[in-house]
Amino acid sequence: MKRVLTRQAVDADPSLLWNTYVYLIASEYSQLEPQQRPAHLVFCYESEMQNGGHLQYFENRGTKYLNETVKALGLLGASCHQQVLLDAIEVLLSHARGPINTVEEFRATAMEGEFSSFDSRFHDCTPSLLDCLESHLKEHPSLFITITRI
Repeated sequence: MKRVLTRQAVDADPSLLWNTYVYLIASEYSQLEPQQRPAHLVFCYESEMQNGGHLQYFENRGTKYLNETVKALGLLGASCHQQVLLDAIEVLLSHARGPINTVEEFRATAMEGEFSSFDSRFHDCTPSLLDCLESHLKEHPSLFITITRI
């Protein structure tokens, strides 16, 4: 699925292109075309990291797309983030875990700091994931948006 914008609208509001891209990659994974999914996975990783770090990312996203997310980070030029996620995954999978069912359980688990060093490393990486996502859009706009003359 692609979004369609008019050249006139994009010229009038340059932020429209970015906002439309973000709206699209925030869609459900299954609704996206295969070539759009790497940006989606990187966006989801970035969003969860900004809201609660690796613990939140793993709790909210599970493990289904971990390998694909690692590949997506590399594809979008985020090799530092890719290595951080690989290292965090190794810790995640190192022992069995029960589900976190309440806010109190999440808070207590987060306070243990199991993923704190990975969260810090994530935030030290350059370029940022937003910069990588922006570059990906600039390099491949036709994967996400069609701009018409009318």
